[in-house]
Amino acid sequence: MTQKLICKIPSSSYQYEIEIGSGLLNFQTQYLSSLASRFAIITDDKIASLYGKQLQESLASSDLEVYLFSFPSGEQHKTRETKELLENQLFEKGLGRDTCVIALGGGVVTDIAGYVAATYCRGIPLVMIPTSLLGMVDASIGGKTGVNVPDGKNMLGCIYQPNKVVIDLSTLKSLPKKELANGVVEMIKHGLIADYKLFEDLERHSQQLLTLDATVLEKMIFDSCRIKKEIVEQDERENGKRRLLNFGHTIGHAIECLTHYSISHGEAVAIGLLVESYLSVKLGILDQKSLDRIKKILLQYGLPLQLPSRFPIQTILDAMALDKKSLKGQPRFVMIDAIGSSLAYDSSYCTHVEESLIKNALHWMNYDLCCH
Repeated sequence: MTQKLICKIPSSSYQYEIEIGSGLLNFQTQYLSSLASRFAIITDDKIASLYGKQLQESLASSDLEVYLFSFPSGEQHKTRETKELLENQLFEKGLGRDTCVIALGGGVVTDIAGYVAATYCRGIPLVMIPTSLLGMVDASIGGKTGVNVPDGKNMLGCIYQPNKVVIDLSTLKSLPKKELANGVVEMIKHGLIADYKLFEDLERHSQQLLTLDATVLEKMIFDSCRIKKEIVEQDERENGKRRLLNFGHTIGHAIECLTHYSISHGEAVAIGLLVESYLSVKLGILDQKSLDRIKKILLQYGLPLQLPSRFPIQTILDAMALDKKSLKGQPRFVMIDAIGSSLAYDSSYCTHVEESLIKNALHWMNYDLCCH
């Protein structure tokens, strides 16, 4: 069965469909042909062999002009250099404004392919086909695109909404369990900030989700996508409520950068969720029982909650200074006061925390949570 969500952008009359179901990959020809006459599938080298060539052949069999472009997989390749390389390849094929970009892959692919689509010929149609759980419940929805730079993650990019998001659950069958867990972290985050019932379902059905039980998987992904699209609908540009989606990411992104992406996004954000929840406990906002429950669910999904080494606290603070929520170089944090409930802070949805408390939380991360 196919389920659909409509994401309506508040600043305009623009809206797009999020289609969720199994076996959708090769049934997009009619829709795609209404968007453009030529197509650039952008993916990474792993997904190119798994699904890219298959999709290219399927579209080409309907007499569509389709090109397949790929780059090496991994967060370390989400760079300006990769974007430039892809753009040059599109130019070499003579592709213009009559071209639609199909972003086929995980979060790295959807971020960089979306950024290409946003700037190529000043903007061309974009269809997201995420093939990882992380891409399905997070990266493909909401229009965030971008690349990493040595100073930080996603520091260059723009908001560029897709024409459609196609979530084909059957592509998850090729996903390693570690990557599945990475996506679950974002689902847990959605439950923590906005939906106690989703968090509870994720607790109760961890085994079914990890074994890709079709009914459980579709419901959980639908609920998670619904939460994200509802927040995006209220705040497309991250001037307020959309900051809630950054819960766990202030510290998580710093960890990714400091480890040179040797720790995956999901694993880093899992640590970030715990450390930022610990901050809430220290501020007297969240109870210890909830923190213990958050740690338990992350362990249920096999998240390692380990750092390769302890990082000097000042080094972590410096890495957090460039976080998108920072003001005057000082990090701000999303706070939850219960599982499923976050604080608004006069519609800024994040707050400064006394540096001594941040240092205490980072010490806890280094020596208690992530100790070796």
